[in-house]
Amino acid sequence: MPRLIPLLALALTGALTSFSPSVAASEAPSPAVTVPAVGAPQTFFRGNLGPYSIRPQIRLRIDPAVEMNLPDATGEENRTWDVQVLRADMRAATRPAWQTAITGTTEQWHQLLVGSGRVICVRARQTSWGVTGAWSYRSCVVRALDDQALRHVGPLRVVDDWRYVDGHASRILARTRVVMGGIPAGAEYGPVLTDRGIRPDGTVCNKPRWKIAGQREPGYAIGVSTGPLDLLMHRTRVAGTAVMRSPYGPSCPVGGFIVVPSWVPR
Repeated sequence: MPRLIPLLALALTGALTSFSPSVAASEAPSPAVTVPAVGAPQTFFRGNLGPYSIRPQIRLRIDPAVEMNLPDATGEENRTWDVQVLRADMRAATRPAWQTAITGTTEQWHQLLVGSGRVICVRARQTSWGVTGAWSYRSCVVRALDDQALRHVGPLRVVDDWRYVDGHASRILARTRVVMGGIPAGAEYGPVLTDRGIRPDGTVCNKPRWKIAGQREPGYAIGVSTGPLDLLMHRTRVAGTAVMRSPYGPSCPVGGFIVVPSWVPR
């Protein structure tokens, strides 16, 4: 019986030690550390046909980041933006590297130029109170290749059309083929044309037909319309050469041809 007393004392001592305030405090979780962060700004980058264009001037608007976590920020924000740009042939199968275009700007509006048959993409990041945020998602515009630069087998009828940069468009005749090689797999492709609507005599212009050589002619076309300008596109699963024709007579005036590679956001 006397041996039980020391054992009981040791057990009580261990229990008190395990519940001592100093030990409990050492096992408590550390408070979370707040990391200063600035969200990505918003970019609005549009041509005269939304994400497409027949003109060289493209306007960019940058809107400030909405999300910011800067609890210790004081004084002036000194908000600036950096802008990166990538440019490529619209038939490029892969996206090229980003290039720095603008640094430390405080202007929201910018005008950028894109060549005929080219794609231009932008992204921006914001710096506020000395903290630089993440890059925005890329925004792109594809400019149509001018009709005068398209290869054709057979004659075209060139007509005046003020809607296009050079003031002209081409009507494809019944036996003529317009050809563009190098269409990458997964791309959307098709003409920009002027739909003149129904004439007083009840006739309408013929919209051209186009496909990848050696493939079946697609059915329904997707696209956008702005006034009389129509951009109509098919999507191809295979790479190849696009062939456009107007088998039922002269086509509506065609001002250009657009290819949208798969890496360009829709």
